[in-house]
Amino acid sequence: MAEQSTLLEAPVDPRLGMVIKDKYKIVKKLGEGGMGAVYEGEHLLIKRKVAIKCLHANFAANEQIVKRFHNEALAATAIGHQNIVDITDMDRFDDGTIFMVLEYLQGQELGDVIRNEGALPLPRVVHIVAQVCDALAAAHAKSIVHRDLKPENIFLVARDNDPDFVKLLDFGIAKIRGDIDGGMTRTGTVMG
Repeated sequence: MAEQSTLLEAPVDPRLGMVIKDKYKIVKKLGEGGMGAVYEGEHLLIKRKVAIKCLHANFAANEQIVKRFHNEALAATAIGHQNIVDITDMDRFDDGTIFMVLEYLQGQELGDVIRNEGALPLPRVVHIVAQVCDALAAAHAKSIVHRDLKPENIFLVARDNDPDFVKLLDFGIAKIRGDIDGGMTRTGTVMG
């Protein structure tokens, strides 16, 4: 009797190849976490690569999570700093799932750099941390506190002859003073 092996194929992501709002095409999945996924996309009209970050469909009805997602877009765009990822659009899929469109970054998380290279030389660390501090100072000047600063939210890209140009990511649990966050962050709330 001949042995047959069965190959289990990973389910095909239904969002791959999808065109959103007649504007963005989803090209491939870049990563996925417990709350959502990030895709490489293309702006169809101007042929520009973008990143599309979306919540998982099961969170579309969770008002608190949707508000946090919106808060991330508000915080990042309110700051408007070169070392903070640009968020250029926000909308919903036809099924109600919310997504945002971000600048497409080619590089790596600082966490991966540290795991792969070990301790970094002091001049390199100073260069990276100085940019992070500039971004945080700009955020604080707008009364925004990031609250999830970690190596995985510091992305390094090559830009203007700088191999360690910093882009600060993920303002999803940022504290925004004033009316902009609608009182989403309260004393005693567990974050991160």
